[in-house]
Amino acid sequence: MKLAIPDRFSRLFDQLHANLFPRIDLELRVTRTRLARSIVSAQFALLGVWAVGLLLFRALNSQSRIANDLAGVAFLAGAGALALWLLRRRFLNTAGYVISLSWFLFVIASALLVPEYLVFISAAFFLPIFVSGAVVGGWSPFVFAFASIAANSAAILISNSAGTAPGFINQSSLLVYVLVFAVVALSAALISNSLSEQIQRSLSSLHQQADQMAKLAHTDPLTGLSNRRHLFEKLESEFARAQRYRRPFCLLYIDMDGFKAVNDQFGHLFGDEILRGSARSMRAVLRGTDLLARIGGDEFAVLLPETDLVGAEHVAAKLRKALAAYGGQMSPSIPSLTLSVGVGQISEEDDAIEDILARADKAQYLAKSAGRSLTRTQEDLEPVEQA
Repeated sequence: MKLAIPDRFSRLFDQLHANLFPRIDLELRVTRTRLARSIVSAQFALLGVWAVGLLLFRALNSQSRIANDLAGVAFLAGAGALALWLLRRRFLNTAGYVISLSWFLFVIASALLVPEYLVFISAAFFLPIFVSGAVVGGWSPFVFAFASIAANSAAILISNSAGTAPGFINQSSLLVYVLVFAVVALSAALISNSLSEQIQRSLSSLHQQADQMAKLAHTDPLTGLSNRRHLFEKLESEFARAQRYRRPFCLLYIDMDGFKAVNDQFGHLFGDEILRGSARSMRAVLRGTDLLARIGGDEFAVLLPETDLVGAEHVAAKLRKALAAYGGQMSPSIPSLTLSVGVGQISEEDDAIEDILARADKAQYLAKSAGRSLTRTQEDLEPVEQA
């Protein structure tokens, strides 16, 4: 029971941290980082114009006091520089808070120094609300909304009691003004938060659709295995890796013996079920690093990384045994399921994947020609080619 309170506070803290410093999708992070840099760049441009204007005004009127204004310019410029430094180090959320907080503090200082323009200055409180929502997201707009409501209300009360409040604000309209500002500030925070979440959801949906499209483009719709396109992509990658690190890999070309007879006797629907079941049984005996693909009607291929010819022949035997076990579960009237397998291994003389593909294909043809349920490797091709 004593541990429940710390655990509860720990969970509350984790939830608070997750909403104040939300995790951002990588693509959205890039977009928000660019937005934050654009905001800081615009801030520097405005500060430059402001500083030049102050200096010109000072030159025309030597009695003018611009110390407070220049201090404000320096403060915002320093905050902008800090934000850029944080962005370069990928602290996006912290940079967003620095930008928003600097403007929030600047507005408070302006309201206290020039209370007669408080109503107009208070409109600038919406800037940190929208900036935090655009750059940080999560609950950050509400943090600045509530802080702005509290700061603006306090400034109004202080200036009103000191007699420096705007002339049209009196005791009867003071409460109305505070309530209206609170409603508008919270509405701004809600809009900012909603837009941020909507963008996040839209990007997540786009990523899911892109993943689904990529999966469909790489998957055989009947068996759920990889298709020919995906096999060739992985084969290109494995070929480059094997050449670079001088590591072996093999490719199996597989043809199901007598499948056409099954199709002709029992129909294509039953044949499709045979293909699906055969794919499941073969995939079950392969390693996670192996790639089983359907490349034609009853033709399959297996990419075997880090495997030599002896190991590949062992895999072919496992596949044949798995298929026989699957066929043994069916009616005796169904012809037995066997495989003709051709094995190719990468060679130092290979210039492209077409070389190993050709050897595996020829070996498979040799196995098919010699009878049912046989395996032939590229080593079996040499006597044939010489003859």
